Amino acid sequence: RRLKVPVPEGFIVTTRAYRRFIEYNHLDDRIHTLLDPWISGEVEAVQTSRQIQYALLAGVMPPELSREIRREAQIRPFWAVRSSAVGEDSELSFAGLHETFLQVPSLGVPEAVKKVWASLYSPEALNYRRRVGLLAEEAAMAVLCQEVVASRASGVMHSLDLEAPETDCLIIYACRGLGRTVMEGKADLDRFVVERHPPFRLRIQNIAVKKNYRRVAPGGGEEEVAAPPEEWARPALEPQEIQALARWSVILERYFKRPQETEWAVDDAGRIWILQSRRLASPTTIKAPDICETCSSYPILIKDLGAVAHAGVGAGPVFVVTSDQDLERFPDGAVLVTRYTAPWLAPAVPKAAAIVAEQGSPAGHLATIAREFRVPTLVGVENAVALLPQGQEITVDTYNRSIYLGRVSELLRFELIQSAAFEDAPEFRLLRRILKRIAPLNLTDPQDASFTPEGCRSVHDVIRFVHEKAVEELMDLPRFLKRFREARLWTLASDVPIGLKIWDLGGGISPEARGSKVSIEEVRSLPLKSLWEGITQPGVWSTEPVPVDFKGLMASLTRTLGEGLQAPAYAGINLAVVTETYLNLHLKLGYHYNLIDVRMEADPNRNHIYFRFVGGVTDLTRRSRRARLLADILSRFHFKVDIKGDLVLARVLHLPREEMHRRLLAMGQLIGLTRQLDMQLKSDEDVAQFFETFVKRLEPAAGSTSSP
Repeated sequence: RRLKVPVPEGFIVTTRAYRRFIEYNHLDDRIHTLLDPWISGEVEAVQTSRQIQYALLAGVMPPELSREIRREAQIRPFWAVRSSAVGEDSELSFAGLHETFLQVPSLGVPEAVKKVWASLYSPEALNYRRRVGLLAEEAAMAVLCQEVVASRASGVMHSLDLEAPETDCLIIYACRGLGRTVMEGKADLDRFVVERHPPFRLRIQNIAVKKNYRRVAPGGGEEEVAAPPEEWARPALEPQEIQALARWSVILERYFKRPQETEWAVDDAGRIWILQSRRLASPTTIKAPDICETCSSYPILIKDLGAVAHAGVGAGPVFVVTSDQDLERFPDGAVLVTRYTAPWLAPAVPKAAAIVAEQGSPAGHLATIAREFRVPTLVGVENAVALLPQGQEITVDTYNRSIYLGRVSELLRFELIQSAAFEDAPEFRLLRRILKRIAPLNLTDPQDASFTPEGCRSVHDVIRFVHEKAVEELMDLPRFLKRFREARLWTLASDVPIGLKIWDLGGGISPEARGSKVSIEEVRSLPLKSLWEGITQPGVWSTEPVPVDFKGLMASLTRTLGEGLQAPAYAGINLAVVTETYLNLHLKLGYHYNLIDVRMEADPNRNHIYFRFVGGVTDLTRRSRRARLLADILSRFHFKVDIKGDLVLARVLHLPREEMHRRLLAMGQLIGLTRQLDMQLKSDEDVAQFFETFVKRLEPAAGSTSSP
């Protein structure tokens, strides 16, 4: 789902449900008793299998489990019931060892589930599990119940041509109708050999004569029908379907980091469905010394720079991302090159062949997401944007912190098919299952309706949720001011008529400060000094009156708080809560409410700027124009921005301290320059004009925007 793979609807009968079935029927001790003689070599697997399978099939489904399965199954008349054992289709291949049942009527699903469970102890499965060292305690079976796809064509594809891996091609096998006969080896199949990289050109096609095929029968089940003679030699797939299947094959391989064998189907509407994907066994045929010799013949663009956030090899065209617009255009299989490891880049990660960033660290948010999607990532690579031209094909080898000019196919193939025996170890599989409960981040958007405690599905989600809610509380600090009557508030002495009060939580004001007022020179809070430097730039704080539109003014004065503008407690106080590296600023300028929360540490991964603006002194149309102008300008400087009417929410994360200074300098100027704009924004053309004016002024402060 995270990769947006088109899979049929369905439901899972989990391994917990399997264990509940075992517990309900008191089968655990019985199974271990039957396994012991086989493990010691006293009896054959066939005898042990027969006894265990009989016990499982004779078991009674727990009533609550039976009700749940029947409730889900009644949604569709027929189902495909597939196995998903612990270890299956990952580093271990149980292909053909466990049962799969197709066209199962909804009332028969519970019994089919029991049969799939019983196949966990087939003689073949028992012997295979012992060969690969899978512990008896790990034997468990989940069951996937999938909606049956009425296939026009179906088949299987290999993401790597094992007979000729050096050709850098994948193979698609296809038949007409349902695909049961494909895996059983009972059908003549079309064979398409396709290049493994865009645009996925077709190199070879061998079209079989297909006189008969199987399809979904009108009343359910399957039937075999004869094809018209004129269609016997017709390809089962259209050219665009071949390209689409090849693309999904490469995406799945890139995610699982191993060649994949993928079952697929195409329905009558031409929609592609991915039914199942498993590891394709591929013994290594390339030696490491040969790889070193091959790599030495390619020009090296970058060597021994940066830190490894995720190890691996990836290749593709360079795509430099500088804005949300670039993000929307990011193509599958490109190498993401960026200046910052900003969280807003996350949507591109699943599509990226590799990531190269000038700044950031392996502990950063984007690095975490890259590891989750197994994307080779280098961070802290100086001048990467300048050294890696847009569109240039490159190969990124993060193992050796090297970036080569061109596509080093031998290196990519070696990475793909090299042995990874440690991944088959029981300890590794156990740790990986635990990590799935810890590392994945699902709560990525605080504005989404799923951003709730109930939406947390991992430890990472819990940490993100708690952090975000803590920041929201900090954004309302004036609300808690009544609890701190004894707190000392300083007044910032300035020619700018703001009347700013400062609450120092420690280290934000010089110890030498005396009296009730402090100068900006006595302020030690880095974020406040940076912001104030922008506010007090020459020409920013104009006190000249602007023409007032009477209709707009009256619209503002008659506005009620019920329209969504919540007046904060102590709205009359312009308050800055500070430490040396922290600022929480509530700034009320007329009818405009600015709220800024900043952390500005030496470690970029701890840094953020949150900005919230709402209000205005005119009608909603002009207030919305001002909000849009603010949003456009902030987006230009790589803030993540959301607009709701005249409410602007913006954030930027994980910037180095010097970049934080430049962003705050620009934000200070922006607050001062735009505070009286409501009356002047009479048209969308005015918004565009002011945008160009502000950007020209602010860009020197915020730095070049040619790259993020």
